[in-house]
Amino acid sequence: MKLLRILAVTAGTAALTAGCAHDGYYDRGYGSGYYANDYRGGNGYHGQHRYAERLPNPFRGSGADNLDPWLSGTREGQQFVIDHYALGPNGEIGNAEAESANIFFRRWADTDRNYRLTDAEIRTALVHTRNRYGTRRY
Repeated sequence: MKLLRILAVTAGTAALTAGCAHDGYYDRGYGSGYYANDYRGGNGYHGQHRYAERLPNPFRGSGADNLDPWLSGTREGQQFVIDHYALGPNGEIGNAEAESANIFFRRWADTDRNYRLTDAEIRTALVHTRNRYGTRRY
């Protein structure tokens, strides 16, 4: 009986610890593929905006078309991908790198952690990339 109580307490403690340590961000958070499920329109990212100049996608390869438009079509987003991911010759990016860039940027930009990006969150994250992530160089 005493052994059963010890096992029950140990199992309960382990379950509580695991539940508190796991945030589930990737399980129910951002998925791979098309960004529309993770994007909540607001100020018209797809319409006229003034926060980033639209540029042609400079990336090539299997993952080029899979990058979110704010990563592939803005100077700040392009710089983010170039700074953080290994690109092949002529800006080639694979599917795995593009998916990783999308998920990392979505998670980083999602300041309220509701798994849905707003235009304000995208703009703020792009400004941080333009300003070198808020660090100062002396």
